[in-house]
Amino acid sequence: MGAFYCSVCRKTDFSGKGHIYGKSHQSKLKVILVKFTEKVKEARRTIKNPQVEKYSPHHEEKFWCYCCALEVQKHVTDSNISVLYGGLLEHMSTPEHRKNTHKFWWDNKAEPKLRDKFIITEEETERFKSEVSKALEQFEEKEDVLIKQQAAVIRSQEQHRLEVLQSLSEVCFPGMLQAILFYFFCISDE
Repeated sequence: MGAFYCSVCRKTDFSGKGHIYGKSHQSKLKVILVKFTEKVKEARRTIKNPQVEKYSPHHEEKFWCYCCALEVQKHVTDSNISVLYGGLLEHMSTPEHRKNTHKFWWDNKAEPKLRDKFIITEEETERFKSEVSKALEQFEEKEDVLIKQQAAVIRSQEQHRLEVLQSLSEVCFPGMLQAILFYFFCISDE
């Protein structure tokens, strides 16, 4: 038997692949799958109701895919807006992820009925894409309304400033004009 590196336990075992049947390996595998399941459940909730938000630096989060042993983008962003969990769902729908998930399950002797929870089908992907397009339209409409509201506030503030300036010119400038004329007449009389 040769040395065997277990990525789940993060150690080299010299008992060969028999290590994967041990209690230690299986308990660590369960812990990983529970953590992974929670993250995937969060992402799956957004398939029917995707969330689109203004870009924020925390949208650059990465996600570790245990099946692919790869770090992937959690959200999809274009530096203006972000689709939450879009990157994770996109990754989980790829053929490579599907193949790697099957291999991970086989190599680690994980519970077979859990495997499909970690794979996004083509139908789910299509549904997500159509829902994202609707969510993007709604987001753009909300942003347009917000911009129009802000423009209206700016216009009303500008109008108020002009009215204040106009009233000051009507109240203050006639008196100033009189003083200036008096000054010029006094100087010219000397």
